Amino acid sequence: MWWFGTKCAGCEVRLPLATTSGWCEGCAPAVERAQRWLTIGALPIAAAWAYAGPLQTWIARCKHGTYCDPQPLLAPMRALLAELTRDDPLQLVAIPPERSRLRARGLHLPDVLVAALHGPQSPRGWLLERLDAAPVRRERLRAPPVLQALRSRRQLPVVLVDDVVTTGQTLLTAAEALADIGVPVRAAICLADARPQVLAQILGG
Repeated sequence: MWWFGTKCAGCEVRLPLATTSGWCEGCAPAVERAQRWLTIGALPIAAAWAYAGPLQTWIARCKHGTYCDPQPLLAPMRALLAELTRDDPLQLVAIPPERSRLRARGLHLPDVLVAALHGPQSPRGWLLERLDAAPVRRERLRAPPVLQALRSRRQLPVVLVDDVVTTGQTLLTAAEALADIGVPVRAAICLADARPQVLAQILGG
């Protein structure tokens, strides 16, 4: 079954009923892979796709409250997770939302991704809570969010999950919050990479 009904995820043009991809022939070539590990601080971070073109449109639609099934996009994220898992179980922890945005949008894409990636090899247990209100002024200053780690019964290494990585600062802050309560963070995986150096390499910009 196709995953967005009969419309392309990028341009929303009608798709033939036999289509098994969410992209039309015009949008499909513009969806770029970004499976690259870069270490920021001491945290390895990788993303599945470049934050550009039709994927950027898809993410914007999800972030504004329209549920989009992520399953067809998850193969490269699962490959990244497999690199980390080996024989050891890991916990997937979503970067938490700012509360007013969650109320306005009704869904949080990192939570959707964790739920879709969840499996026997990746139990969920350790949680993060966002404490700051994320006013416009804070966003303009690019200050890191205020995150607090909540204790859980499961004491397993963590893989952080986010939708888009831009500077990596939020992921580093999350890793530090978990480290403060003794939880090791093995890496972070994201759906899309918006880091300028990565986009420049992939898109030739």
